[in-house]
Amino acid sequence: MVTAGLLLSLEAKESSDRLASMLSARDAVFPGSPEGSWLPVAVEAADDGGLRELHDWIAGLPGVAYVDVVHVSFDDALMFPPTLPT
Repeated sequence: MVTAGLLLSLEAKESSDRLASMLSARDAVFPGSPEGSWLPVAVEAADDGGLRELHDWIAGLPGVAYVDVVHVSFDDALMFPPTLPT
């Protein structure tokens, strides 16, 4: 699993409530509290491709001026099967 912290730059402060509603409607997308013209968002995906898909979807939403990726975490235990002792 891949978890990422995003910081959305908003085109207008008024769009944050509407945008947060759109984000919350999608599984594995968790908007935070807006601060000025920024909205923090956490996302989870099964892999890098899923994360890129979410990033592109969020970047295309109305009211989003830019998406900054501020943190990415890979859960190695889920991405790589454990090796068994021989």
